[in-house]
Amino acid sequence: MKRRLQGLATRDKLLDSAETLFFERGVVSTTLEDIAHASGMTRGAIYAHFANKWSLLNALFERAAIPLDPFIVSSGRMTASTIGALHDELERRLIEVLQSGAKRRLYSIAFVTAEIEGDRILSRSLVKESVLLAQSSIEAALMLIAKTRGVSVNLDYALEATFIHTCLTGYFRRSLLLPPPSDAEKLLAATIVKKALFSAQCSLIS
Repeated sequence: MKRRLQGLATRDKLLDSAETLFFERGVVSTTLEDIAHASGMTRGAIYAHFANKWSLLNALFERAAIPLDPFIVSSGRMTASTIGALHDELERRLIEVLQSGAKRRLYSIAFVTAEIEGDRILSRSLVKESVLLAQSSIEAALMLIAKTRGVSVNLDYALEATFIHTCLTGYFRRSLLLPPPSDAEKLLAATIVKKALFSAQCSLIS
């Protein structure tokens, strides 16, 4: 039991080091030697748990148990079928990736790694599927809001969802180059989501 617990602790330490280095340097520019040095271990310790760098990357996302797109909306998480509830859910998700932490690091790694040539752990097709799933979830939320309100609007739900997702994803990508001011993430997230939802809100509450 003690040896097993030590093994799990070693594995987590390696994953923590890999997560930090992948975020700071990129997956391609990070070597197994870098990860071993950062964790205070040897390459042999890495191979005892992972076949290669890409299996390390895969293990990071398995450990976090998060989808490859941060803006997949779950209607079950929304407090009600209202535009305000959708705003709050998207704002919460945007804040999570704007603030420093594991989700910000992992989604940054996912976006960048998907742009690397070659079908490895995070292929373009896999990330593309997650993007389409996120857009579909936002579209479904908008349609449910309209149905709940009992309104019939001339709104292209798919196009609106694409616009909303693009706004949020674009701002997140921008934040990786120009991080928001310290402690301003919540205010900025609220503003960005409000602007992204403005057109749909006007149609759904008119």
